[in-house]
Amino acid sequence: MALLASWITLRVIPWLKARTNRQQQEYLLSTIRILVYAAEQIYGAGRGSNKYQYVENELDKRGLNVDAAAIEAAVREMNLLKSWETSLTTDLNDHREDHDAETE
Repeated sequence: MALLASWITLRVIPWLKARTNRQQQEYLLSTIRILVYAAEQIYGAGRGSNKYQYVENELDKRGLNVDAAAIEAAVREMNLLKSWETSLTTDLNDHREDHDAETE
């Protein structure tokens, strides 16, 4: 997660700041994230080129032109969050099983 934050800070944020004001930056990043999550929901696992095309088309419909790095950063963020959620859920389940075994 720290690596992603560093990459976004070094690449994506400066690119956005050079082209937009703060409110536009927040709108753009939020829109990209929403579309990336929507593409994942619509297309499921795999089919990366279809999902990428979906995000690009939806951004274009909204009159938004973004660098591919911004889309890739949102995808990476989503994947890291999903991985973190899976890991956390597994840890919690293991903890519950250990606790249940101790109380029996």
